[in-house]
Amino acid sequence: MPELPDLVYLEKRLNEYLPEQKITAVEMQEPIVLRMLLPGVFAESLRGAQFRSVKRHGPFLTFALSGEKELVIHPMLAGRFHWNEIGAKLPAGCALSLECEESGRAFHYSDDKKMGKIYLTKSGDYKKIPRFNEQGPDLLSKDFTLDYFKAQLKKSRKQVRVLIMDQSVVSCIGNAYADETLFAAGIHPKTFCYQLVEEEIAKLYHAIIKVMQWGIAEVERAARPIEVKVREHVRVRNRRDQPCPQCGAKIRRAGVLGYDAFFCPTCQPLKRNQFIDWRNLKEGAQ
Repeated sequence: MPELPDLVYLEKRLNEYLPEQKITAVEMQEPIVLRMLLPGVFAESLRGAQFRSVKRHGPFLTFALSGEKELVIHPMLAGRFHWNEIGAKLPAGCALSLECEESGRAFHYSDDKKMGKIYLTKSGDYKKIPRFNEQGPDLLSKDFTLDYFKAQLKKSRKQVRVLIMDQSVVSCIGNAYADETLFAAGIHPKTFCYQLVEEEIAKLYHAIIKVMQWGIAEVERAARPIEVKVREHVRVRNRRDQPCPQCGAKIRRAGVLGYDAFFCPTCQPLKRNQFIDWRNLKEGAQ
């Protein structure tokens, strides 16, 4: 899924491409991802509308349109955005195409998993969009404070990785940056919130902000097309058996609530003995 650094980049680029563009043609290749929350027909309601602005809200991107309408897209696991010339080959898994004839371009949403959702709603009316209004504070905002974060951790019985990925607590961290954040903080992904001491909580809080700012800078620096997921800079995510960039130990993978987590067993030591201690295994053992 696009994570916060990706969404910041998408918001910036799409605000360069889309404002004042008029939608002249609509093609719905995968109606299964569409949700019409207005009276009328989806395509007809979009045709003739102009894009005003693009904003991110947690894992959602909202597209303000003329006529007091909004297009809200939740890309989920595999959603991608494209700004291509009209007539170019459609991207694989294309679900929705909006042609803007004046620019000679088309805005596409593709999703080969068909898990994402596209909502057309009245401006500011998000009550029928699952999880939109339940987002926690944006982690880049002044509302995401150390005191707030500390209070959330202290009342939780979850594992730390699960909590920081809970969008109702903090908006929003996905799998890749959860791993990078915990690596930066030196915290094992299976650690429980109640096991953290004050110093570790503060270190984790500052790691969240620092890692996200680093990710935003790296994605911006890469300057790739908007459909490309930039991950070359990550240090532990999907780096199983590669050397840790800090100590040289092998990066390991573990399951945390059904998701793969990647970590360094030396830099992120275990707090609980019932889990496999990779540091004590012989070379080559699993």
